Amino acid sequence: MIFAVIVLIYAIGIRIGTQKIFEKQGIPAWKAWVPVVCSIEWYKLIDKPTWWTVWLFVPGVNLFYWAGQLTRMSTAHGRSEFLDHFLAVMAAPVYWPWLAYNDKIKYISPTGLRPNQKPFPKGVVREWADALIFALVAAYLLRMFVFEAYTIPTPSMEKTLLVGDFLFVSKFHYGARIPETPLALPLVHHSLPGSTTQSYLEWIKLPFMKLPALQKVKRYDMVVFNFPAGDTVALMKQDRTYYDLVREAEYQLKQEGNTTTNPIDRVKEQYQTEIKARPVDKRENYIKRCVGIPGDKIQLKDGVLYVNDAKAFEPENAYLPWSVTFDDNVQLTEESAARFCQDYTAELIGQEAHNSFVFRLTKANAEKLHGVTGIKAVRPFFYPADNSMFPVANIFPNDFKYYHWNIDNFGPIWLPKKGDVLTLNDSTLDQYRRLIQIYEGNKLEEKDGKIYINGKETTQYTTKMGYYWMMGDNRHNSADSRFWGFVPEDHIVGKAWFIWFSWDSNAQDFLHKVRWNRLLTNIHNKWAPKD
Repeated sequence: MIFAVIVLIYAIGIRIGTQKIFEKQGIPAWKAWVPVVCSIEWYKLIDKPTWWTVWLFVPGVNLFYWAGQLTRMSTAHGRSEFLDHFLAVMAAPVYWPWLAYNDKIKYISPTGLRPNQKPFPKGVVREWADALIFALVAAYLLRMFVFEAYTIPTPSMEKTLLVGDFLFVSKFHYGARIPETPLALPLVHHSLPGSTTQSYLEWIKLPFMKLPALQKVKRYDMVVFNFPAGDTVALMKQDRTYYDLVREAEYQLKQEGNTTTNPIDRVKEQYQTEIKARPVDKRENYIKRCVGIPGDKIQLKDGVLYVNDAKAFEPENAYLPWSVTFDDNVQLTEESAARFCQDYTAELIGQEAHNSFVFRLTKANAEKLHGVTGIKAVRPFFYPADNSMFPVANIFPNDFKYYHWNIDNFGPIWLPKKGDVLTLNDSTLDQYRRLIQIYEGNKLEEKDGKIYINGKETTQYTTKMGYYWMMGDNRHNSADSRFWGFVPEDHIVGKAWFIWFSWDSNAQDFLHKVRWNRLLTNIHNKWAPKD
């Protein structure tokens, strides 16, 4: 809503000025209010090809042409100073009515030069430099405080969000964060493109601050957030979390009877990698569904998610594992399995028993299998609570003494609210260890069976932030809170807003590569529970 109001103010302010400019040049005033027609007439006045209008419809490129269009019209009125160009772009709703209705300022020529007047020094260079600078500034501010483009890279949210979906993520819904590391190259994240060289400096680090929020994070929103376990990364092995690599190294060293080598040194040596710590705002961006907000109780039982002891919302098109048992006389060959997957938009992920296979399916397609000739039974698949089919090594909170959870039988676990008093003892400490040390920046020590925080012995800790629980809709193919735990409120980036484009790289031809039915789809309205 706020973004729509800002866009509306900009559009109206510019067009009020444009209408007057057109009237002065004998152009019908109504053309200022018709988007494409307005741009064509505008380009005529600044002596640029009218076909350039098409660039205004190309995301990213349009910002440069939009800024160039404004600065050139300013120059055409003899206003070529840097301040004029800056105001023409950054204060456009005020600048253009002022310029148009100022009787002392008149349109001169496309170049801003009067007859027989010598060209301004380096006019073309300055013109493009101004456009580039202002477009970058505008894009940077929009990306930081209003919205950011995001691409779905993995299938963890299928079939809700698909690999190849291009989203806009709203920063203003939850309140845009002030950057923790303000000394950074604009429009890139933590590394320079195509390298592991960091794009920011940590000479200045700001505390967590954010602008006022339009709304709080709601249960079942689809949220983009910084990866909580991304505070430390192995730069050359980013398909695995640093902490998983260290745990794996600890196990290897234990099996070898090696008590002298540091597990971190083993990781560096084994993967020939540098270990890098990252501030909150430079950690990887993830997108998941927020299934738990501060104060909630989360539990999975036999693959079913419960929030506060009630069955949680489950998207209709969530991609979940189903066990399909075929008749004994049916042989599932590679060819017949491929045909089955194509007919039911399924994915074969394993074999459970003789003639019993596990497929990822939507609930609707799984129900279609009931009564199909050759199929004996269809039921939801889950890993049993006894862990006989699934290891617990990487499941939060990585405490084998007290917790024996897996991805389908997990919890109960309670999400702390700001100001909650946590009880600390041998059985709860691993749940809250990262919360106390990493997320809230305290020194945590254990000595002689006692717990010390910042040098003081204690059995309690009062939280400074609220914490969320994030899970993918494709729950058997999602790295989420079940593996790394709580998501602190200062890690929240924004709300998944709408899909502006979607591309299926596996399709055979261009027309089918574009998922036309997903273009300009409002994510919350389509894939969230109805209020």
